[in-house]
Amino acid sequence: MKASFLSLRETELNPVFLSLDQLVDQFLKKNKYPVILISGAMGAGKTTFIREWYSRFDTISSINSPTFALYNIYDSPNFRLYHFDLYRIKVLEELEELGFEEIWGKEGVSAIEWWQIAEPYLPKENRIYLSIDSDSIEVRSYTLEWSEKEIQ
Repeated sequence: MKASFLSLRETELNPVFLSLDQLVDQFLKKNKYPVILISGAMGAGKTTFIREWYSRFDTISSINSPTFALYNIYDSPNFRLYHFDLYRIKVLEELEELGFEEIWGKEGVSAIEWWQIAEPYLPKENRIYLSIDSDSIEVRSYTLEWSEKEIQ
């Protein structure tokens, strides 16, 4: 399935958030742990999207970019979020040593920026793809994709 949200400003993201909320909730209700795979060019707003989306769940954490730490963990009353940024990973061998595949799809919700390098280690199920495309400096388009049969 696919849902597109075209030409939105940062203050207009509620429809995207609500759709993502529903998807995550459907996975979690089936005891499946979703992996949100986020695509977009540098500066497209990947971390900003995750910060704004997850901050709605009453987390007391300050959500920031995990570029240098590689991942951050945030808690809310709803679920634990593992936020990964794999931008600095350049070779697959680096990823092997970090053991992230022990988290992805096995607990909480994982949100992974620059996920393509990790493709061999990512679970084949429970995926939610989020693409962010810059229309202009202030406007973005968002696309969510998922497998309908996994949440039925």
